[in-house]
Amino acid sequence: MAVAVPSGLAILLIGALACLLLGMSVREANDLVIQRDRHLAASILQQAIRRIARDQESVTDWDEAVLHLHEAFDPDWIDDNIGLWMNMYFGHERIVVLDPKDRPIYASIGTSRTDPEVFADIAPIARPMVADVREALASGNWRSADPAIRSPGANDIVVVDGHPAMLSVKPIVPSTQKIRQAPENAYVHLAVHYLDGAFLKELQQTYQFEGARFSWRNQPQDDELSFALRNTAGHAIGYLIWRVHLPGEVLAGRMVPALLATLCAILVIVAVLVASLRKGARALRASEALARHRAFHDVLTELPNRALFNERLAAACRAGARDTSLLLLDLDRFKQVNDTLGHPAGDALIRVVGARLCRVAPDGATVARLGGDEFAILLPRARQDDAVRLCQAIIEAIEAPVLIDGTAAEVGVSIGVASMQEAGTPEAVIRRADRALYRAKRSGGGVSVADGEDGVPDLAHAIAA
Repeated sequence: MAVAVPSGLAILLIGALACLLLGMSVREANDLVIQRDRHLAASILQQAIRRIARDQESVTDWDEAVLHLHEAFDPDWIDDNIGLWMNMYFGHERIVVLDPKDRPIYASIGTSRTDPEVFADIAPIARPMVADVREALASGNWRSADPAIRSPGANDIVVVDGHPAMLSVKPIVPSTQKIRQAPENAYVHLAVHYLDGAFLKELQQTYQFEGARFSWRNQPQDDELSFALRNTAGHAIGYLIWRVHLPGEVLAGRMVPALLATLCAILVIVAVLVASLRKGARALRASEALARHRAFHDVLTELPNRALFNERLAAACRAGARDTSLLLLDLDRFKQVNDTLGHPAGDALIRVVGARLCRVAPDGATVARLGGDEFAILLPRARQDDAVRLCQAIIEAIEAPVLIDGTAAEVGVSIGVASMQEAGTPEAVIRRADRALYRAKRSGGGVSVADGEDGVPDLAHAIAA
């Protein structure tokens, strides 16, 4: 008894300490996951805000835009280059252009041009931002903390048409010294991107925020976390809510019964705890590795996605790799396959196209899927003729019929090519290639090659698709 009682008390004390440590570990593990997820949500939101400004600068920091706006008003040109193009390429839901007197002269919602007077819906919020941008532009001493941003701007989290949204304001300014424009004569570009649409899908698919949704009220369920969407004044306009799997609760559910049942075998319990923690650490590392892979690769084809492609293109531009060519590809008649055979057949066709592009692309090339039926190839150490020959091989490979569930599916491809012989930004190279792609599609498919500033073609080919 003299030995049993102290031993029993010692075991109980050790067990109590073990339970205390386990409880602390549960809380700490849960807190770390909660802090990590909320920090990640804040980081993703900031990236999205910076991205919308960079998206705008692809058309607002542009000599050609300045020239067109100061000449005869051409709504069709604005549609193709400043308005609807921003929706189709970047997913911006609303675009408004203001003249130098801050009067709306153009507006689009989704893929449709609309009455510029719809600006009145966001004018109370937008006008102070426009004034701040004009003041910064007039001062001439504006500086950006982000080297990728080249002109002053303003942004905020707002409510538009019942949607939480990012509102970004940028001036339309020359991209070179060839054109002079007084600050007071600048036109202004406003872009609206909803936070309860494509942004939520990006959280779910790219960053693995399970069940991500938007709510006007901060009312998450027991297994959910929330993150406040605050405007520049610090007021919460709504909340992002998503499901979270807390590792601490899983650990406690497994360990507490074992701990209570085996207090007399503390060493075994410790061994099991250590093994469980190691297993959790391995699982966490594996999960992080998978998340990193998914963040930079397309789920359907396993090719690099737009984020990884943009990084490599930016690196090539920084390195001054003038022997690099950019190919933008868009499948022809893909919608017909989707409509006729269904989306599973379309997905199968996309996978086959990705595999064929990898087979014909040379070593060292980056083959990426940008989304939908859009692909891109970054071709290093290649002359323009090499790029055109590769385009011919791509056309022949893509046009070969694909057998899907016993049905032969046939598609073509349009390709826009831009070389980096002229030093420029990634946006400028993409713009040249995109305009070349537009010419190729307008010509019925094939290849269009464009070099030179702002997409003015030095050479245009037409290889029959």
